[in-house]
Amino acid sequence: MRTPLSLLVLGLTFGALACGGSETDEGPSEAAPDTVETADHDHEEIPDRSAEVARDEGSRPQVVMDFVGVEPGDRVVDVFAGSGYYTWLLSERVGPDGRVYAQGYSPGLMARVARGDLAEATNVTLVDSLSDLPADGVDHVLIIRGYHLFEDPAGLFEALHRALVPGGTIGVVELRLGADHGHDMETHRMGDRTVIDEFTSAGFELVESSDALRNPEDDHTGFWEGRRHLADRMLLKFAEPDRDSAGR
Repeated sequence: MRTPLSLLVLGLTFGALACGGSETDEGPSEAAPDTVETADHDHEEIPDRSAEVARDEGSRPQVVMDFVGVEPGDRVVDVFAGSGYYTWLLSERVGPDGRVYAQGYSPGLMARVARGDLAEATNVTLVDSLSDLPADGVDHVLIIRGYHLFEDPAGLFEALHRALVPGGTIGVVELRLGADHGHDMETHRMGDRTVIDEFTSAGFELVESSDALRNPEDDHTGFWEGRRHLADRMLLKFAEPDRDSAGR
């Protein structure tokens, strides 16, 4: 059973569907299913790529994007984009022929887009709601340390089924709970099997799991504030099945 998110502190609110801050190491924040919320306390000034490079060794974004299968020309969604750590990297990866949809963005990412401070200034679209994504218009979705914020992920699953092309993939990174099952909003951690069971019960196929983000020094007991990109994390890949075989 998911812990009620009403126990946590509210971040900034922008529009539809729940959101945290992707790769921002935000503190605990309340997230209601029908709002976009961002807690981007680490980046009150407009961030830039040069300030983020030090995070790459722990976050391993190139490994994550390779695992998910992101290639030049692809259309990708950055869920809980925050101040744009992954948005910048995805913009670079998909290039001028691709498209990055950033949902759950902070004022920092809005400013980066406005001043053209992205790898490809014209290939990023900010969306307030996942329902704004084009139907059958997305190849990949990344949810980086934000899936746990959905108290009821049914709306997320519905939006992703609508947007993803058959065979499109979803990459999920979450901090491990230290147990197969569970959802702890004090530490913002989940059990691997809980995430897998929720996605597969919603009709997605588990394609692969990876140990690329494991950290045996994490005892799974804390929030790891400011260091969440170094904690023991699961890395999972799901796929949108063929619509005919799935009965949709």
